[in-house]
Amino acid sequence: MNRFHLEPRRWYAAELIGEEFGSEIRSYSPIRVDEIRPKGGRRFSLAFYHANYPEGARDKVYELETIERSATFILARSREHSPTRLMLIYFITIAWLREHFGASVSESEDVQAWFARNA
Repeated sequence: MNRFHLEPRRWYAAELIGEEFGSEIRSYSPIRVDEIRPKGGRRFSLAFYHANYPEGARDKVYELETIERSATFILARSREHSPTRLMLIYFITIAWLREHFGASVSESEDVQAWFARNA
C-alpha cells in the first residue's frame, strides 16, 4: 500500500481540530511544508507556513505523532498543545480552496503553480 508522505516546498490542505476552535471544532488552512524531521516511534517535527494565521506568526513548527496514515492523508496529534490538537493533512485542490476560502481560481489551474504565484 502506498502511504501519504509530505514533501518540502509543497502545499497541502490542513485541518486543525481541537476545542480551542469553538463550536466549529476545526480550522482550515493551506500549509506549505518547509521541513520534516522524523523522530522515530511515529513522531516527527513539521516546520510549515500556516497561510490562514495572522501575519507575522505564520511560520510554525509542531511536534507531532502520527495517529493514522493512509494513501491520501495523515492524521497526527500535537505533542505540545493542551487541550489536544489534531492535524489532518491531505492533498490540496482548487475545489478545497474555493470551498474554504472563496478563492477565485480556474479548475484548470495547477494548485501548486497558483500558490507559487499568489502566496
